[in-house]
Amino acid sequence: MEKSSEKQPREHIRIRLRDGAHAEVSICNVDGEGADSGASVVLLHNMSPTGLRFQSHLRFPVSKSYLLQFSITLDEWQFCLLGHVVWRRKEDNFYVYGCSFIPDDGIRKAIVCALLAKLQTMSPRQVRIHELYRKMTYKKEAEISRLDVKG
Repeated sequence: MEKSSEKQPREHIRIRLRDGAHAEVSICNVDGEGADSGASVVLLHNMSPTGLRFQSHLRFPVSKSYLLQFSITLDEWQFCLLGHVVWRRKEDNFYVYGCSFIPDDGIRKAIVCALLAKLQTMSPRQVRIHELYRKMTYKKEAEISRLDVKG
């Protein structure tokens, strides 16, 4: 497994996406210069408001100097997110990646709502799990908001 030198704990719980969730990914920036690569379909494994794990036949670099653009649809929610690869590992004939999104509080809150809706769709009878995810996620959001206010 190839990793970046900095290992940071995850801020949020990732939701495992079933039913073949896909996204389109393209390289939109390299070393501060705009890049216009074609989009490629990737398989999403899991997602949180701050990042995701995906699988592709393409080999992306593990570097903050490469900015990826993800077009993701979760039921009725659509997102265009920017992020960079923080780790990569080879599995069979594919690469699996961990990606961290560029922080944006408004988008992050929308992703929380979309993931909760997706969780409810994937497991409609698991009300207790939905409530636990809601409490843990919104508690984390409240902590982040307090830190932002204190500066």
